[in-house]
Amino acid sequence: MITPKVRIQYKYGDTIKIKPVFDVHLGTKACDVKAFKEFLADSDENTYFLLGGDTFDAIVVQDVRYRKSGDSTEGDAIVDRLVDMGEEYLSPYKDRILGIAKGNHEDVVTKRCGTDLIARLCKRLGTLDLGYSGLMRLQLDENGARGRKVIIRYHHGWGGGSRTAGADLTKYSKDMAYWEADIFLYGHVHRCQCDIIPRLGMSGNKLIAKPKILGICGTFLRTYTNSIQPTYSEVKGYPPVQCGGIVVTIRPTRGWVDLKAWLD
Repeated sequence: MITPKVRIQYKYGDTIKIKPVFDVHLGTKACDVKAFKEFLADSDENTYFLLGGDTFDAIVVQDVRYRKSGDSTEGDAIVDRLVDMGEEYLSPYKDRILGIAKGNHEDVVTKRCGTDLIARLCKRLGTLDLGYSGLMRLQLDENGARGRKVIIRYHHGWGGGSRTAGADLTKYSKDMAYWEADIFLYGHVHRCQCDIIPRLGMSGNKLIAKPKILGICGTFLRTYTNSIQPTYSEVKGYPPVQCGGIVVTIRPTRGWVDLKAWLD
């Protein structure tokens, strides 16, 4: 989808931070809720969040992957409780949430249970439902005047998790060739990686650097726990991953913007 234009006001010299939040998996005991809350809290008024799918683990009783031992929700209304949890943790930041996208876990619930978890959460928070993938145009306005434009391509991600560090970067870098954007955000594979691809552009008659950012946005789902009850990832023999995410910074300049990214 093409989202409505998102306007962000700034003063010259400000640095705008985008913190993508992918693969949180609220609702399972393997979710590192503490790390998730700290990731959100480590922010200021110039920090914005884009949620990229699998905010909820959303594995209900009918699902062959369901384990009672891993379910952190209380009561029978699992889906309702998940929406409550999302609202509880995200409400303090709702004015700085650019939107919330769906992942494969939420999509399964929509198909099997006839309810859209992300649409319900977005309605409660008053934020934009980003669908499964899309293009978002950030219009950065300096002191009310029209300024710089940055385009984000986001997609929850696809395919199975790889066993090597470079495989996912290669997979998603191929997708970048088909889209005109500046920041590319992906998830699903639970890796936390980023890369900067050099690119040149023009500002008037001047040649300027316009690098592209590739972000694989991490997870807050532990691969292994101290419990004798295995997680899905443990059963499949996936390698352990670090819980956390990435940070993308945008600093408007006279030519365009200065883009950087790092692991948080």
